[in-house]
Amino acid sequence: MPGEIVHTTSRFDADQVSDLVKKAIPVCLMFPLLGAGISYLAYADLRGASELSWQAGVAVAMVSCISLLLIYAKYRGTNALLACGLILVISIFAIYYFFGVFAYFYFFIFSAISIYFRWIGLVGGGGLTAWWVWSACRNVRQTIAATSFVHKMFIEDGDDVTYFLKDGMRMFESLYQERSPFPRVFMYFVYGIAPFGLILNRILSDNFGGDVVLVFGAALGLPVSLWLASLFVRIYFVMVDLPVRFERERHKRVVVAA
Repeated sequence: MPGEIVHTTSRFDADQVSDLVKKAIPVCLMFPLLGAGISYLAYADLRGASELSWQAGVAVAMVSCISLLLIYAKYRGTNALLACGLILVISIFAIYYFFGVFAYFYFFIFSAISIYFRWIGLVGGGGLTAWWVWSACRNVRQTIAATSFVHKMFIEDGDDVTYFLKDGMRMFESLYQERSPFPRVFMYFVYGIAPFGLILNRILSDNFGGDVVLVFGAALGLPVSLWLASLFVRIYFVMVDLPVRFERERHKRVVVAA
């Protein structure tokens, strides 16, 4: 039938978890350590801030990599969907640290800005992030419960349940409706105002200090972090929560097929 999804039948090979871990480790090292290094230099005048940023970045990198190695030790040689989902959410969290924690929240916590703008940034950004995650959780649950996604993409096959990864992600994205965290007016504003950074450095110095580059980093970091948070939620519910539920309720292992 036209438009009908035809599943492929080839499953991932036994080294799929190993391959994902090898690809995820550089990501989990690069983004947290890059954020730690830049923030250490950016806030070098504040010794406590530079030390905290260095320690936090290294901690995120270490915890992420150790978690990946534990997943590898437990699931190597398998094509378990749960393992693939855990690897992806850990990788996304490491990237979120760079854009959400370093680029946005570190700026409002450590920069020499007025207390008025500091609290607006922290409360506004934190509240928006919390609302965005809650909204994404609600929408993902509704999509899973109110559509045929699970019935079509999770196929019982003997002792296993097979999830068709490529078809599943494509189908879920077509069913899931999400507003973009990048309003067009916002993007035009950022791109249009960027060439005047040298002038803005003087205009905004009273409220934001001299590091206007960090201002733009925070402005761009928030919408990127919201998109990453939504992606984290989608992958968690589809590739972590659902496999756990299948294994607990039906006592069947959930595997992935290409």
